[in-house]
Amino acid sequence: MGGCTEDVAKFVLNVGSSSIKYAAYSCVSSAPGQPALSVILQGLAEGIGTPEFSRIRHTCTEGGSQKLEIPLPDHHAAFRAVLDLLPSNLRDSIACVGHRIVHGGEAFSSAVVVNEDVLKSIEEAVALAPLHNPWGLLGIQTAMELFGPHCPQVAVFDTAFHQTIEPSAFLYAVPYELYTKHHIRKYGFHGTSYRYVSDRTASVLGKPLAKLNCIICHIGNGASMCAVRNGKSVDTTMGLSPLEGLIMGSRSGDLDPTVPMHLVSQLGYSQEEVSSMLNKRSGLLGICGTNDDREIEQRVLDKEPMAVLAKNMQIHRMRKYLGAYMVALEGDVDALVFTGGMGEKSHLLRTLVCENLDRMGLRVDEDRNKANFGRFSEETPIHDQGAGGIQIWVIPTDEELCIAEQMCTIIRKS
Repeated sequence: MGGCTEDVAKFVLNVGSSSIKYAAYSCVSSAPGQPALSVILQGLAEGIGTPEFSRIRHTCTEGGSQKLEIPLPDHHAAFRAVLDLLPSNLRDSIACVGHRIVHGGEAFSSAVVVNEDVLKSIEEAVALAPLHNPWGLLGIQTAMELFGPHCPQVAVFDTAFHQTIEPSAFLYAVPYELYTKHHIRKYGFHGTSYRYVSDRTASVLGKPLAKLNCIICHIGNGASMCAVRNGKSVDTTMGLSPLEGLIMGSRSGDLDPTVPMHLVSQLGYSQEEVSSMLNKRSGLLGICGTNDDREIEQRVLDKEPMAVLAKNMQIHRMRKYLGAYMVALEGDVDALVFTGGMGEKSHLLRTLVCENLDRMGLRVDEDRNKANFGRFSEETPIHDQGAGGIQIWVIPTDEELCIAEQMCTIIRKS
């Protein structure tokens, strides 16, 4: 298939249930085996299927930014609208397309070129990530239609980064044959983000990745945490599906398994209703009526009781896992890192997570934390640099760039 050359472009699609993030990169070999990527354009189509709120935010490095308020009735219409924004010479030069796929099961520990077997494996994992894998599949299938059979598609899996977790951490204490026969285990997610942020954390700390120990908090509408030892994932909060772990925008996170059983057997809910409830109507939304982080935090500042309760629950769960992961890393932690929409934009969340943890080596410099209203688009240290202890960083994630880098690598090897 050939390697990265100066006259080809790599296109990345990160497809969600109501949005499509996209980016195009030029790919040039700057050194043997080391592709250099330069972003050409990037954007976000959002509000897909929502007539009153659908738009595309599109930024081209040479043409500036634009925001288009246009109907996006479905994903096919959104794909077409995105392609119409690409210059014709760029469309013609796209050599391959990379896709973020949330769940790859145990089948994939790295990016792969898509073939029939890969598609089948992604389809089999739909039941484990019903809010995510169907849209990733749709992105692949649509890209195949739009770019043709000679443009290879590359799948990059969120679960791949966590394949280094040991059985003692990824197995559930249920009959072992559920794992051997049905692959019931913790898989973990947000791996594309964790891979990128781990690399960047090693860089800003001036350490080899293979010697980096850190705890990363990827906090957005979907949220998780990850313990990284020597550059590799050793534990993470999400499990068989993206439902386990932290309290999220609309997902419950950790839950006594008796709760859904009780809802079905005693209260008359169907399994489908319970699944929808736990994935779409729980979390912050279920407690205080919204999953809009900005609204919740304003209501917290206004001391609105249910918003305060929701925020306290969210922070309690994060701090519980922070303690667990400090132990998992045996106290040898180089950095605590915040990323994702809330991790990058909320000084309140970062403050509350680290509050009164001086004795654990975590001390936030509030002047740094609240600079620029606490919203960071660049890698920023927020720890008290005179106190020693564990460094605390905000490192914006770039999943699209990480996908493009892995795509360059796998295509070069093919």
